[in-house]
Amino acid sequence: MEKFTYNSKTAEVPSCLDEVSSEQYRQFLILSVLMNRGTISPGQFRVKWLSFLLGMKADYTMYRREIIRELDGQLEKLDGFFSYTTGKEGERIVTPILKTGRNLMQDFGSWHGVGDMLNGLTFGNFCDCLDLLQQSKQAATEKDEPAINEIFQDITLKLYRYKDPEKIPAVPSLLAIHAVNFFSAVWEMVLSGPVYIGGEDIDFRILFQKLASEDRKADDKTGWTGIVFEVAASGVFGNKKEVDDTPFWDVLLYLYKCKFEYLHQKRNKK
Repeated sequence: MEKFTYNSKTAEVPSCLDEVSSEQYRQFLILSVLMNRGTISPGQFRVKWLSFLLGMKADYTMYRREIIRELDGQLEKLDGFFSYTTGKEGERIVTPILKTGRNLMQDFGSWHGVGDMLNGLTFGNFCDCLDLLQQSKQAATEKDEPAINEIFQDITLKLYRYKDPEKIPAVPSLLAIHAVNFFSAVWEMVLSGPVYIGGEDIDFRILFQKLASEDRKADDKTGWTGIVFEVAASGVFGNKKEVDDTPFWDVLLYLYKCKFEYLHQKRNKK
């Protein structure tokens, strides 16, 4: 948390995404979308975000000069919400940080989603989301907006359920953006380093290591096509449908155990 002092008072506000409430996250996501569309500038984003966190009724730039000066001098305290890079022409690029393992929008109106770190997501839906994510990258390359929107909605329906399954409306655009960001964030955590699961840090990256002496070819672009059949053949979780319905973390942990034991045996043979 960060403390902001202005107008002879002090207020404490979140310093990064992992400290915000669901309401605050929703506002941050809205502002991120507006900035991405070019509706507001990075500077306006910071002003509006700080004003919201402080509970102001309007942007603080609409208040007295003394207040504007005080808060302008403390804007760097919001740096935990943004990443800063340099463009090809030396310009500063500001990007809102939306990556977190917390599902900060688990309930959205009549929609209810999976828990933090995608807890509750089945292995089948996990694999489907990976495939859809790959499709979205291709659609983005082709600038196919209708296809992107459809893919985002499909991913959301893998992570969320509507209260009345017989009358599912169109997925709200803000929820779709969140669902894709959330899934992508957790998947990136799996690929980039140890993940704290079941009371210990597990490094799932060994699942993607390709050893020169392995008979099996490297995994395909999603990393999981065909794996479900291997898991089903083991009988640990049942047939293919039962594997698809199993919590995806359970399957990942099983695959991790198998790969860990395989690597251990391989080292012992040397």
